[in-house]
Order: sequence, then C-alpha cells, then structure tokens
Amino acid sequence: MSIFDSMDSFIAQPRVTGLATKHGRTIATVARLSKNKDKYVSSLVDITDDSPRTLTRSVKGEGLVAIGERGEVYFVSGRDDDHGDGPSNALWMLPPAGEARVIFRSVGDIESVTATGGKLILTLQVFPGRSLEDDAKLHADRKERGVSAILHEGFPVRFWDHDLGPTYPQLFIADVPPLEDFSADPSPASEANGDEAATLSKLPESEIAIRPIPIPEGILEEVSVNPAATHALVTIRRSVANSTEQTNSVWEIELATGTAREVAVAPRSREDAPDHTSYGVGDYSPDGSAAILYAESGNVDGDPLRVWPEVWRRDSGEHTRFAASFDDWPGQILWLDDSTLVLSAARRGRESIYTVDLKKDSITLLTDDDYAYTNLGVRDGAIYALRSAINEPGRPVSLALDGTVNELAELTPPVNAPGRLEEVTAKGEDGTDIRAWLWLPEGASASAPAPLLVFVHGGPWGSWNDWTWRWNPGPFAAKGYAVLLPDPAISTGYGQHMIDRGNDAIGDAPYTDVLALVDATEARADINGERTALLGGSYGGYMANWMAGHTGTRFSCIVSHASLWNVGQMAATTDNGSWYEWMMPTQEAIYSPHRFAEQIEVPMLIIHGDKDYRVPLSQSHALWQALNRVAKVRGHKFLYFPDENHWVLKPSNSAVWYQTVMAFVDHHVLGKEWIKPTLL
Repeated sequence: MSIFDSMDSFIAQPRVTGLATKHGRTIATVARLSKNKDKYVSSLVDITDDSPRTLTRSVKGEGLVAIGERGEVYFVSGRDDDHGDGPSNALWMLPPAGEARVIFRSVGDIESVTATGGKLILTLQVFPGRSLEDDAKLHADRKERGVSAILHEGFPVRFWDHDLGPTYPQLFIADVPPLEDFSADPSPASEANGDEAATLSKLPESEIAIRPIPIPEGILEEVSVNPAATHALVTIRRSVANSTEQTNSVWEIELATGTAREVAVAPRSREDAPDHTSYGVGDYSPDGSAAILYAESGNVDGDPLRVWPEVWRRDSGEHTRFAASFDDWPGQILWLDDSTLVLSAARRGRESIYTVDLKKDSITLLTDDDYAYTNLGVRDGAIYALRSAINEPGRPVSLALDGTVNELAELTPPVNAPGRLEEVTAKGEDGTDIRAWLWLPEGASASAPAPLLVFVHGGPWGSWNDWTWRWNPGPFAAKGYAVLLPDPAISTGYGQHMIDRGNDAIGDAPYTDVLALVDATEARADINGERTALLGGSYGGYMANWMAGHTGTRFSCIVSHASLWNVGQMAATTDNGSWYEWMMPTQEAIYSPHRFAEQIEVPMLIIHGDKDYRVPLSQSHALWQALNRVAKVRGHKFLYFPDENHWVLKPSNSAVWYQTVMAFVDHHVLGKEWIKPTLL
C-alpha cells in the first residue's frame, strides 16, 4: 500500500519536521495525525545513539526544542492544565534521567530558548515597558473585558498569518534549574509506558527566576548567545524614515548589564545607502571570538536583491565577507571549529552542504548528490541533518567530512514514490542555461505519453530542491500525470545572474523561461503535449495569472493559489510593504496581471485563505470578479479557506485542496466528469 493511494493515506503519513543537535545529543521532532484528523501532533525522539527513544508523547504535542550542556532538553507543550482552560505557555525541562517538569510559566508566548553557559536565555511576548506581574494583570484585564484592540504607531501591523501586537518579543535570562525533580505531584500527563517516554508531571508553579535584558529600540527578531552566556547578538528591526520599508541591524548585548554596542547597523534612510543593506545574526564561534552575520542588499528597482555571509570579529569589531567567489545565497551556517564553517545553499535543484576554510578563504562542495540537507547540526566532528529529495521525504543522516553519508534511524514508515525523476534542460531567450525536475509517472513512454502538469514555485527567490508536503507532485504522478518543476529566472541556486535576469521584470524572463522548459518537456515522446495544465502558488500564482492573460488556450486550465493579481493593490495591502515598494511604479505599470483579464481564455481554479496577510485575500477577490465579468471563458472555480493562511496547513483542509485540484485538472486536462470532493 502506498501513501499516494488516497489523500487520507497521504495526510496520515507521519513526518520528521525538525532536528536539533547540540551538546552531544540529537533530538528529532516527529509529527503524526491526530485522532480527529484535524491537526498534527509532535513528539520528541532522541536519536543520539541511533537507537530511537521517544521522549514525549502527549495528546497535544511538543515543540521548541533546546538542548542544555548537561544533556537536558527544554520544550513547550500544547497540553492544557489546571491554571486555565486553554493551552499553557509553559517551559518544560526533561533531565537526562528522570521525569519532565515545568520550570517556567509565561502569560505570553515563549518564542525562543537557548541553554548555554549555565543560563537560559528566553524570548517572551510581553507588553512593552511592563514588569511580568503587570503584564499578567493586563492580559487578565483584557481577557475579562473582552478587549482585542491593538493600537499601532508604526508599520507593519501584521505578519504572514497573525496580527502584530499588542505584545512584542523581549529578552530574558535565568539560571538553569537543577536536574533533580522537585515537583510535588508527579501525575502522569502522557501515554508513555516504561522507559519509552518520560512521564510529564503535573504543572507546578514557575521554578526559575527570570530577569529582563534591555534591548536597543526596535523589534527583536533573532537572538544568538555566545557559549559562555556572557553576551548575545540580537537582530533589531526598524522602519526606514518616511517609508514602509523595514531594515534589520545587529547589536551585541552584555547580558549581565544590558549594555549594547553596534555590530552591523543598517542605514536609516535611502540617502545614507540606496541599497539599504540589512543584517541578521548567526552563531558565535566555539571560542566566542567571532560570529556569523547574514547580509542582504535590500531590494530596490534597478538593484536586485543580493544575499551574502560575513564574519564579525569581536576584538576589532570588523565584519567582512568571506568566500567572495561563492555566488549562491547561503542557507544555514554552523561552526565546525574556530576556523572552519559548514554552509548549506541551494544548488541547481539541490540544497547542498559546503565547508569553508576561513584561514584559506576557500569553500569546498561536500555533498555532490541529488538531495537537500536542512536542519544542520554539528556533533563530535560530524554534521547532522535532515536529508530529502523531490521524491523522498526527510530523514535524519550524519555526514563525515569526506562526504560519506550515514543514514540514521528511520523514524517514519518509508515512502515508495511512484514513477521516476529526471531533469529537463533548455535555453532562455538570452542564452542562459535553465533546468527543471520532471517527475514521470509509472508507464510513461512513447506509446503511452503522460499528460503534463507544470508547477511554478513561489518566492520568487526559491527553487524546487526538496520534498514538500504542500504542492507535492507525488499524488499527481500516482494518478498518471507527469509533473514539471521549473526553476526560471529569479530562482536561487544558479548564481546571482539568475536572480538579476528576472528581479526587475517579474513577468519577462521568468515567464519565457517557464515556457521554454515546457516546450522542451512537451517535445519528449513520453509526454502528451496537447494535455497540459499550469499551476502555481504565491509568486507561482502570480505567474499562473500572468500566463492566463498571455498564453491563450495553450494550457487546458490554470490553477492559481494565494496569487498576486493587481501589483499596485498588493503593494498597498500586504503585510510586507518593504518587499513590494520596489515593484512600484515600473513593475505595476508593465507586469500586473489584472491589466490582461480580458485575454483569459481557459478555466481557472482560484484558491486562497482568509488568514493570508502576505498576499491578502483581496487579490483573489479582485481576480474572481474579473473572471466572472470580462474573461473570455466560464467554468472558473474559487476554493476558499476561512481559517487558513498563505499555506493550507490543517490536514483535512489539505486533503480537500489536493482533491479539488485533482478533480479540476482531471476535468479539463483529461476530459473527465467534474466531481466535487465529498467534504465540499
């Protein structure tokens, strides 16, 4: 039996969603479908010695894993307790031996935890300028009186799928608690048996005493703590004067005093630096003498987005770019030792690992294979990661420095993907080499050519390089479709030139690149070039809308998820105005799909979630109105999710998404009868 036999099987497949490696331990997070099929529940599994041992198994699941120097594990849990009728914001500690217990309870969300140097450094959501006691009282007063109002005095007011404010992240510090279990009432709160999982005690009152750490003015984004827990690097977000643009700066804070010094400060106005360089924090070196910084140029018309890594030296205060010849954008960067780095980056449809010798200023490719490596960690001179591929979900592995890969414990049932994976290459109109993955179904051949679905990725700064549970080609390949996954202009992993080709003309080179790759694919004997549909989400949805107004009846139908329709409207309503101001006015005037609504000649399926603040629902409302008023064809459909955001995350909603998309393409590509999914 395959997980692709039905959507119920697909959404029920357990999946490894995280991997944390620190202080000699490796902990995986595994998510499983709840009994009601309405959510995924995560548990923590210790795979340090490659013999999996389940650490937690509560009904509501765990998350936010930090590993302490003594081998203890810190996590938050979604379980209810006797202190209220909702999920608790409680931090738990599980010692290497013994039972887990609550060590701290917060009224606001616990956003991050770092355990090092005998300290816990936490980021909590609190009302600005108030003590924790006053914060708790204000929470209670607002709840009792039914107040939900938020007063904003700056931009933005929302982020992806949630409102910003009235609380904001604040930094706190505490001593690590003793490993002994002091809970008075060890009432079991899990379904663990024997040594398989730790028994979670009844929630006691907070055990640790925390104190706030002052931060520079702005919004706290990220925190990195040095091994001795004497200093922390923080990313602070601020608004640019007279603009909706946001820039990030990095400061180092002395944790004992709260004294802050500038490390890498972004310019305050375009007059200071037209490219608006921003910075983000990375890890400190093992000896604490240096740290990684992530730099990006901002994104303004005529100067496409650039991203590069730097090393900051504490003694001199200088931060300099390393391995300048490396032309791809860095992903995760870790210290292997004080002069050697491990770096991941997108690479031609893969997510590869490199090693960087800072003394020689050289970079070496470590993984020359077809996999993506994420969630990196370093332990005992080896690299730990989750490894996946387009047709293979993630599983934990370790890598030696010679590139040898060792598969660790298999934590979920294996997935036998149908068909086979190949690559397609073509030339862009400017002569640039472009490529795509092609997932072919079983039996595709010259005598039985497969119908084709084209999936355009989002971003637009991204690429098809690993397994995804959203927009997974597998269910479609299992039904006999070939799925093309093109990486057009603006895709990452092909050098800065690939970004530059389309960044300031989002409907030009990306558009012609996709069509060139479709042409090359449809020319194959095992592909039926007369039965093709195009689908895309986010920026891919923008491209779907652009294609709809420019390709006539070339595609049998088009699916557009969370898509940009009116670029000018988008820039004024998105949560992320700083990333869309650059489109105005040149891109809006030329490359806005809404200007070509009257040229749409094929049926479209529109999909959107109401909680999507990155691409607001109004984009699809405007598209839907245009389709019903001026498009040349009828038969369009609008799949609406009132409780989903930019992504459809709830398991059964996800199943409905796949079922609706499948029914739509079956109807228009294969000529099958339209059958509405049962749950609709």
